[in-house]
Amino acid sequence: MSQVETTPHEIEGRWKWPDWGRGPYDALSSVMLGDPFEGYLELNVEIDGEPWLLKVKYSQSGFAPRLSDGINAERLYEWDIVGRGRGERKASFNISPRFPDMRHWETGEPINLPWENQMGEVDGVDVEFHLSNIEADRGLELLPAFFEEIFEHAGERINSEYLRAEPHEASRMWAYERYVRIQREWAEKLSSAGVLQKVVHYLSDLEGIKAELHLDNKEVINHQNRLFLDPASASELLPGHTYGRKFEIYQLKDPDAVSKDHPSYHPKVEVLVNKANNDGNAWAWADRHEVTEQIEETLLNALHWEDIPLAPDGSGVYVADDHFDAVARDDPVELYEDPTPRLESKTDHLLMTTLRDMSDTAREVTETVATDGHGTVDGLADELGKHPATIYRAIEDLGDILELDQGEISFRARKYQEELRALVESAEYAIESFADRIQHVMGLADHVAESSPFQQWLAENGAKIDFDEQGNPKKLRVDAVLSMLKGDSLENAREVAQEAIDAWRHSGNDVVLFSQVPMIWRTPGGGQDSRRVGSLADW
Repeated sequence: MSQVETTPHEIEGRWKWPDWGRGPYDALSSVMLGDPFEGYLELNVEIDGEPWLLKVKYSQSGFAPRLSDGINAERLYEWDIVGRGRGERKASFNISPRFPDMRHWETGEPINLPWENQMGEVDGVDVEFHLSNIEADRGLELLPAFFEEIFEHAGERINSEYLRAEPHEASRMWAYERYVRIQREWAEKLSSAGVLQKVVHYLSDLEGIKAELHLDNKEVINHQNRLFLDPASASELLPGHTYGRKFEIYQLKDPDAVSKDHPSYHPKVEVLVNKANNDGNAWAWADRHEVTEQIEETLLNALHWEDIPLAPDGSGVYVADDHFDAVARDDPVELYEDPTPRLESKTDHLLMTTLRDMSDTAREVTETVATDGHGTVDGLADELGKHPATIYRAIEDLGDILELDQGEISFRARKYQEELRALVESAEYAIESFADRIQHVMGLADHVAESSPFQQWLAENGAKIDFDEQGNPKKLRVDAVLSMLKGDSLENAREVAQEAIDAWRHSGNDVVLFSQVPMIWRTPGGGQDSRRVGSLADW
């Protein structure tokens, strides 16, 4: 089974080189200070066939110069090289000197940097890097390439070995993020199916772990839904994982402001490893490949646990953008069994407990509305002898299946009412069966917000459609008692067919083909009836 290739988003860290003393820093300073650049340079270059805009400028450090530096300044400079490539590719490097006994430029007090403990009493350079949409190793290649372009533009020679050695083992990373971009409807499935919630519930009764779930659906579903895991939580989910991380589904605040054909109309699914989720600790640059593996395993396993196809070819799941190619990877990651299935039994227990502890009013409201099909707050308050505020609280308990509109109470979907009315009217009615049926109905509610109007219609009506081998609709079955008579208290078959054909049309499908499909439903006498959708609906 092929798997999609992830792509980097943000990477941050620090490279350290004692190999050439302060040579790279001093060489850049000698070129950039004074005429003709006066501390600022901007140029367009091409590196390995890719165009880059380079900007070089200085900032003031907190370090006092040494007497041997021979400069008339209170503070040493640091040099910023910023390269912008195609799309949102960006590579930023801050180049700073390091040497023994560094002093604060103002107080003259020693500056406690780890350099001397790590390198000894030697000179060198420290490079803080920030890469956007660039692989970590490619960023390491770009730094000396940028350096050479600057010196070539200045007409000056430079040691070709500068910055090309492997960074010192003390080099660190503290942020590393990778992502895939998926169709909005699949992201909503990922959210509604609850991989984030499932993981939190799975971890909730484990000692010694820390996890936090932050949901932000205020403007749009999946605007910023984030799950934070400490290292212990990550190791509980995925064998051998040792880094804390953030799993995030990120959607633009107003995705409808862009065309549906634009990649940013669809959300990113990202995994970030950073210091904040690892007790403030960075990790060795040399461990970057291990971190990459853990990020990718987290990302693809989370999709896998929700049965989201991992193959990019023909699945219709993944959306390419300027940096994410939506192609198959050469080396598949390890896929693990979903560790959260036991959540289902835990949820069953919690739901049963909740229902047994549910107020009598909540249960009575559910029974009454299931029997009558609707009700009002005032009417139920009179019938049940309760205060209206008590009725409101009861409705809130069942907000997933009941809705309230200007005092009128009804079920959010006809199927919910039928499920519960059938139970209330049965001879086997008991709290256990009531709990089971409520759970089933709430399961239906989880699927109402599917990806198309027709899928929503199927979920709300408890309907099912069958397709032939060519993928064409073959049969529509509606699990409801319908009548062909106008004015009947039962749902009218013609109206249901009209709803179905309208939903099919609004989902962008061929109405002519769908109109020939037989619709099958239950009749009031206990039998079945079947007619073509087109013969029932006015289309």
